[in-house]
Amino acid sequence: MVDVLQIEALSKVFQRRVREPGLRGMLRSYRKPQWETIEAVRELHMRMAEGEALALIGPNGAGKSTTIKMLTGILHPSAGTATVLGLVPWQQRTTLAMNIATVFGQRSQLWYHLPAGETFDLLARIYELKPG
Repeated sequence: MVDVLQIEALSKVFQRRVREPGLRGMLRSYRKPQWETIEAVRELHMRMAEGEALALIGPNGAGKSTTIKMLTGILHPSAGTATVLGLVPWQQRTTLAMNIATVFGQRSQLWYHLPAGETFDLLARIYELKPG
């Protein structure tokens, strides 16, 4: 079987400005900003063969959405490599986007009174996509 997904030591680190409370803290943070490092994904390794299914499950802040965003090319990783369908997502995002679909669990995209399949059919018609 062919690997459709290969991930080697994939990592993503964000830098966030630390804000101190109060007027004095606000002025200090503008004059001399301090930054904290947030490690969203740490050295993820994974392979997925053609025909396999994959689910990312974990608590809030575990890095699930960040991982998916890197694998779809929305975010560039801080370190590591990945290929999806033989493409490097953050280098070949447009080509990859024509071959994959991603659904984030946003309430605005799913209608509770419609089965998931019909919801996807409706969204496909709204966005003028060809039936799969």
